[in-house]
Amino acid sequence: MKRSVLVIVILVLAVSFTAIANEGVEKSSAQPAFKKEAVVANLLNGVQSANFGLRTSAAAMLGDLKSPQAVFPLMRMLRTETDERARVVAALALFKIGDPVGIYAVKQTGRLDNNERVRKLCALFNSVFEQSHI
Repeated sequence: MKRSVLVIVILVLAVSFTAIANEGVEKSSAQPAFKKEAVVANLLNGVQSANFGLRTSAAAMLGDLKSPQAVFPLMRMLRTETDERARVVAALALFKIGDPVGIYAVKQTGRLDNNERVRKLCALFNSVFEQSHI
């Protein structure tokens, strides 16, 4: 059951991303127009899912889309996730978005997190961000 739900969600997201990529291409009036806002809203719901794979995939996609609406949900994910992999994905997404508030959260996580791997990766993300914005 979980696998079929995940497959359906991935298919919906794939269709949504294809529609976003083709926004500049002229479409006939018979095709539905998918809006980036709707995709971001669905991904924000995915970040709050109980399904680990959906949460982390949605976080990664929000980072790829550089969605400023995702900063606070991703910061919450960075702070509250018990799995280190999810915290690293949230930190990477915040790094990609580049919002100063999110970058500060990544910096603090790089200093204060209990997990060494998360601390090192967050410190690396922060270092790369600072070097690219000199």
